[in-house]
Amino acid sequence: VRGVGTLVRPAAWTLNQRRDITSWLAQWFPKTPAKSVVALKTPIKVELVAGKTYRWCVCGRSKKQPFCDGSHFFKRTGLSPLKFKAQETRTVALCTCKATQKPPYCDGTHRSEQVQKAELGSSL
Repeated sequence: VRGVGTLVRPAAWTLNQRRDITSWLAQWFPKTPAKSVVALKTPIKVELVAGKTYRWCVCGRSKKQPFCDGSHFFKRTGLSPLKFKAQETRTVALCTCKATQKPPYCDGTHRSEQVQKAELGSSL
């Protein structure tokens, strides 16, 4: 007699179930993340509000640049947005070429020949 709440599973079912979950996870969370793509070739100026948390798009696939709209997940990129909190209320230029060395802020990298020659939606 088994106790209340005990679940009895055939061993084969558990093994197959584990394989199915692993393949499903691999589809949605790849081991090697995709590369970021160039969303735009100029930064976007936005007013950040002190104390507010923002999610900057890292993958370049968001339709709400420079912020994340979840496209990284649905396009299975393996990337995640950069979450940051504004320290003060001010207008800043946020990167949309995704090549900045100071994310999420623009550092002028979009002016480089490599970025300017790149197709929108392509990786560098």
